Amino acid sequence: MTTINRRELLKLATAGTVAVGTGALAVQVLTAGGSQAAPARDPEANAPAGERFAEVYKGRRIEGTAAVAAAPRAARSLAAAAAPAAPATPDLLIDGVPLHVMVNADGTYTSVVNHYETFRSLREVARAAVDQLDGAALEHVHHR
Repeated sequence: MTTINRRELLKLATAGTVAVGTGALAVQVLTAGGSQAAPARDPEANAPAGERFAEVYKGRRIEGTAAVAAAPRAARSLAAAAAPAAPATPDLLIDGVPLHVMVNADGTYTSVVNHYETFRSLREVARAAVDQLDGAALEHVHHR
């Protein structure tokens, strides 16, 4: 029985990763077809993007809109398909007062009320902010 040291194991793992990546690229190229092929129908091309909601949660009116920045069709790849779509300009109001929301690199959200928590949707951010405020009014901040 032969043993494999760490260096040999790393070489095998790297070779396997390259093989899988090359195979995935080949599948993508072959399924895309040549310039003569009819363009494939993209079911998400006309789908509404982003998130929009308006509701009353625990007696507070929350409204949110997050449009998704659509990547150009040519820029879509296997890596882009695996990554979540990056939301652009999220707007969140609690009782008509804007709550500053930040978008993290992985597509999750963070607010100034729950700065150390991340949320998958804008609705989750709004509800968590209402929970954290516990009846307190959100102050409207004017930047100069």
